[in-house]
Amino acid sequence: MATQRVLHEDTTPNPVTPNICESFQAQLGAQVTFGGVNGTQTITQVGNVWPFTVLSPMTVPNTQTIRIKSTGLTVGQTYPYTVSQACTEGVQKGVTIIA
Repeated sequence: MATQRVLHEDTTPNPVTPNICESFQAQLGAQVTFGGVNGTQTITQVGNVWPFTVLSPMTVPNTQTIRIKSTGLTVGQTYPYTVSQACTEGVQKGVTIIA
């Protein structure tokens, strides 16, 4: 009897490269690389839930790989954070979790 190979859907989340001065969307577990960073900046938790795998406050650029947590977050929810960089749209940003 021949064996069949079962192909599974690729569940690797798409990496994202948001500008530090803009809110963004990302999938659970997605790698995040912040762009537009002037020097070294700090990203800090706002509220009760921190969506990143690197502890708050985190610096960018960062030698660690920054990811969105793969559990404990809700699709469709926006998780706020602040940035230390002066941005024309203000310092509070957010990441919205998408499927």
